[in-house]
Amino acid sequence: MAVATSVNAEKYTNINKEYLSALNPKNGFPVSGIKSVSIISPSAELADAMATPVMSIGINAGLYLINQLNQMASIIIDDHDRVYTSKHVSIAN
Repeated sequence: MAVATSVNAEKYTNINKEYLSALNPKNGFPVSGIKSVSIISPSAELADAMATPVMSIGINAGLYLINQLNQMASIIIDDHDRVYTSKHVSIAN
């Protein structure tokens, strides 16, 4: 199994303009509401290929998508540090 994480980290250009690493493909604006998405899958390539799209489509749609796929799981952390997991993932406190 492999894990890949996409992080919505702030980055700065040399002229001090702020931009975010993940963009919403529907409107071209930065993704908001999600801090990070981790995907667990049988291959690193598949995990990496799914991390950013899940971040772009949002928490509910992303979890729905991952729950439909075999041998895949997801952990999503929102901007308020709340943790959302796909089915078959449990996190001990």
